[in-house]
Amino acid sequence: MNQAATRSNSSGESGKASPGKIAVLFDGACSMCRAAAEEMRKFDDSDSLELFDLHHPDVSARFPELRLEHLLRELHIVDDAGRIYRGARAINEILRHQSGMKRYLAYLWYVPGFPWLADWQYRRLAASRYDCVSKASV
Repeated sequence: MNQAATRSNSSGESGKASPGKIAVLFDGACSMCRAAAEEMRKFDDSDSLELFDLHHPDVSARFPELRLEHLLRELHIVDDAGRIYRGARAINEILRHQSGMKRYLAYLWYVPGFPWLADWQYRRLAASRYDCVSKASV
């Protein structure tokens, strides 16, 4: 996982994912985030995800417009046009880039109330991610 999580693609422009890809920036210091990134890697049947540990030195050079305090707050995705997606919307973007039936899960975003519910649930999990890890290790 570390290799995938920290790889930097030299073909990617500053502030953008490589062509045809989306860059997923996750908190590699968080075990729940690392596990989620590993599951994303397995889930990705379209080979469209570039996973980056936001603590890797190359990340701040590759994505200079993203501030560390914002990256630590929620998952960020940057597409090959430089558009930034955060939190639950970022997860929806991962789904949108998949192939086959997985891609259709992204359409849940258009069900009335779903974006609000997804954001609410994402914020709850993100706020407690270090608490969950510390309680699990006790």
